[in-house]
Amino acid sequence: MPKTFEGFGLRLLYPDNWEVEARAEDEGDQGVTFQIPGGGFLALETLPITREDEIVIEEIDQTIRDAYEEVEREVVTLPGAEPDERAVDLRFIYLDLVILSRIVLLDAPASTRDQMPIAGRILMQFQAEMKDFEANEMVAHAILKQIRDTEVE
Repeated sequence: MPKTFEGFGLRLLYPDNWEVEARAEDEGDQGVTFQIPGGGFLALETLPITREDEIVIEEIDQTIRDAYEEVEREVVTLPGAEPDERAVDLRFIYLDLVILSRIVLLDAPASTRDQMPIAGRILMQFQAEMKDFEANEMVAHAILKQIRDTEVE
């Protein structure tokens, strides 16, 4: 039976074996991180209208490059993506494991903007070891679809 997350104007179903990570007080209530069994996470954050997509992507890219020697970057187009969505895959090695970190930026739905008028975009970062990434990729797609469909409801 799936669990339900409700926050910052979103109502999302997610697997019952995923756990919502407690947020530090200084992180606020503008995002959520789901821990994936076996390791990995899917994080959603609202971003202000003033944050440019490329700056957000570069900041995440640089943070990963600072921690890991070789990082491959690939622009991807996801199934069902809206024309203004941006998606980038970053691949790197950690302890002999290939890690994939997918960064997706999409428009915040009206329900999010109603609660947080400065919210313009939603950032999803889905990161796991390749085997766990592939096992949970369809769930990440389903979460993105729920966000895209929020305005229609």
